[in-house]
Amino acid sequence: MKKLTNYLRPGRSLNLLLVILTAATLLVSSCSDDDPDIDINAPIISADEGLSMRGGQTEEFTFSVIAPGTVSEVKVAASAGTASILNEEELVGSTNRSARISYETNKDISGTQTVTLTITDQQGKSSSQPAEIEVFAPITFGLALVSGAGTVTTTFLQGLIDLDITSVDNSSSTELAQFAAIYSDGSSLFTAGFGAPATMGKYVFNSAGEAALDQEIIVPGSNSFSSVEIIDENKAYATVGGGLSRAVEFSPSEMRITGEIDLSDAGDGLFYSDMIVRGNTLFIALNDFGGSGEAKVAVVDLATNTLEKVISDARTATLFGTLTTSIMVQDENGDIYIQGSGLFSGKPSGILRILSGETEFDGDYFFDLTAATGGSCFGLYHFGNGATFTAVSEDDDNWFGFDGDNPAFRYRKIDLSARTDVGDLDASLPNMFAASRTMFFTQTSTDEVLFPTAGKDEDALYSYTISTGAVSKKITSTSGYVSGLVGVN
Repeated sequence: MKKLTNYLRPGRSLNLLLVILTAATLLVSSCSDDDPDIDINAPIISADEGLSMRGGQTEEFTFSVIAPGTVSEVKVAASAGTASILNEEELVGSTNRSARISYETNKDISGTQTVTLTITDQQGKSSSQPAEIEVFAPITFGLALVSGAGTVTTTFLQGLIDLDITSVDNSSSTELAQFAAIYSDGSSLFTAGFGAPATMGKYVFNSAGEAALDQEIIVPGSNSFSSVEIIDENKAYATVGGGLSRAVEFSPSEMRITGEIDLSDAGDGLFYSDMIVRGNTLFIALNDFGGSGEAKVAVVDLATNTLEKVISDARTATLFGTLTTSIMVQDENGDIYIQGSGLFSGKPSGILRILSGETEFDGDYFFDLTAATGGSCFGLYHFGNGATFTAVSEDDDNWFGFDGDNPAFRYRKIDLSARTDVGDLDASLPNMFAASRTMFFTQTSTDEVLFPTAGKDEDALYSYTISTGAVSKKITSTSGYVSGLVGVN
């Protein structure tokens, strides 16, 4: 190691002295030249940091004010929205106090905004200080549009401030290069894409209202997620298909797998079509595409995350569902209803029931949908007050939509208790590609349910009024069919 004295030899010591003197001169010059207009006796203002809010809301925050010359006048201005001083009388005449500010925005305001406080003292000296506030667009719904066909599809994710619109497109969307269904834990939007490996994305909406990918869960060795059930922000379940016979428990808030359920004893070559949680039991619909000629449901004990048993019923078969579609519902009594398509089995479409507190099929209940509606059915949704829906096929040869000119399905209203067909949901609705594109019903208020039509000439969202049964077109899509609508906050 070289010694320090090596650098202080006669020839170098003079150079070092010159460097030190030059630096000192520059430092003194800098101190005298910078900010020549600063008055150390003027009011000093500091603002809160890290402020954020949703557009359309009113929030309060503070500035700290020190005024040696005593506050004489206070003003506040906002770049957008309205700002007001809540304690102006307390501030005037003070020398050290916090200014309480109320900032009101409307739902059209988003992005970084500023609220500037100006203090003038009794000597006429003034100071101003801005506070930056990140205003988030008040997104209340997440929407997914899908365009393309077959394996070449794109999902467009976007947020909606409200549903008071008549049309929607993909111009302000986040693209996902695959078909994806969407879900929500009440605050964020989740996607389950169709394609290997099974990938689930969590999206949050930034201040501009754009869906931004936050975190992902990937299950290597599996082809895709096949069903998802989100309980709340801390617990959810998902099944994976193709290569792995399991369900995973995960935390939506942390996007972390917290447990696994081995489903290999349920059978080989199965697809997991839907799931529903009741109490401490998870029921999973098993689809073998008619191979067994029975309807099968896996019963899982969530206390131990173990498969308890598989129950079966030969009155219907083929519990076929898709990522966007429900075939299992729970009514107000806690009874679970499961819809079977009957495809490829020679069995009728039908609905089975598992009574509240039971884990076996109810032998006294069977709703023969084929006999009631005259065709095979797909999907099941229930909202109380007699609002129960399915879709009936008018052409089983085009169940999966291979003929793109002839959509086969029509929405049907049914009565679970009476086991009767109430009839066509509305004669004005077009036929749609339910099993091959999209089918869902989302309750958006106590009296309104929205559902999609994906047809030959129209992609739209329609409204159903629970209290009256009225149906009307709500929103037309100009950029593909609507694959999902969920509430977010």
